[in-house]
Amino acid sequence: MTQRVFIIILAIILAGLVGFGVWATQQEVQAEPVPQVSAKWWGSAHADASSEAFVHWNEDDPAEVPPTCAKCHSGHGFMDYVGQDGSTAFKVDAPGRINDVVSCTTCHNDASWSLDKVIMPSTKEVAGEGNNNICMTCHSGMGAGSGVDGRYAEAEPDTVLPDASMMGPHYFHAAATNLGSDGAGGYEYEGKTYVGSFKHVGSANTCLECHDAHSLHIQKPSTTDADMCSTCHTEVVNGWQDYKKISISKVDYDGDGTVESAYDEVEGMRMKLMQAISAYSKNQTGTMWGFYGDSYPYAFIDTNEDGTITEDEATFPNGFKSFTPRMLKAAFNFMFVTKEPGAYVHNAKYVLQLMYDSIEDLSAVSGVSTQGLTRP
Repeated sequence: MTQRVFIIILAIILAGLVGFGVWATQQEVQAEPVPQVSAKWWGSAHADASSEAFVHWNEDDPAEVPPTCAKCHSGHGFMDYVGQDGSTAFKVDAPGRINDVVSCTTCHNDASWSLDKVIMPSTKEVAGEGNNNICMTCHSGMGAGSGVDGRYAEAEPDTVLPDASMMGPHYFHAAATNLGSDGAGGYEYEGKTYVGSFKHVGSANTCLECHDAHSLHIQKPSTTDADMCSTCHTEVVNGWQDYKKISISKVDYDGDGTVESAYDEVEGMRMKLMQAISAYSKNQTGTMWGFYGDSYPYAFIDTNEDGTITEDEATFPNGFKSFTPRMLKAAFNFMFVTKEPGAYVHNAKYVLQLMYDSIEDLSAVSGVSTQGLTRP
């Protein structure tokens, strides 16, 4: 074979490879047309430039997103975190831009697509699957239960801490919930064992197997327009609104005498934990704790001790500050399930375990026992 013939053959092979690459790319685009992707994205929370997630810092001076928040609340802040701007990866080096949503370039860049791990707030490193690492990086939260011990390790469990405030994981930490003990997001009590990553059916275990990457909605099977979950869960008739009807087992976890859906069992246990924290705070500190999820710092003094925080009680000056280390641990787990509205889907057994153990730890002082409750 002459050198010329060899070069011609090589050129043909290379042209074929390039052609195949173009063809494959076209097939991918044809499967998900750009206008359709754009329409999905524009309707998603990631594109909502008016949401609190992207405008919270607009009135600050200077108007910028602090580095501690920029990773998830500024598209360019995320690219800074993954090192797409040439900086060190897994670190935000500068404040982020305001009104800087999660856009195409936030995720569609070399550094984001090359992410091979997620560093959780607990410092555990988790190797997700492919582009799921992008989702998990922001939806891992900003704090882990171990942070309570890290801050108050030397304090006696039932000693009131001066000016302590309720600690939590932040918001929408779906990845931390889904990973369970593999991510160690909740406060995990010494001597207890906890379930790891929630394993569902083979084709519905990761972020992107369940959620559309652009609309963020649940995926639809390729052969039908029905909700993906309705394939197995007959309770799902009207879409995501019916997810709260799905059962996980034939166990009455919350001890109310009725076997209910995963959502209701988790919610029942959450109400039991709220009752236990309130009773503990009153018995131990003389001041009753209450929770109001729409106002920071969320923990307030229940001035009339009726078990409910009203709007007039949910004021910053009325914030609850008589925390003990034992109470902070339980309150963290309360926040862990409360601020993750999909916890009952993402890993119900993990959050049930966290709440059961919190109730048990408070019981000697609160008087609220685990009798009748079931730990998964």
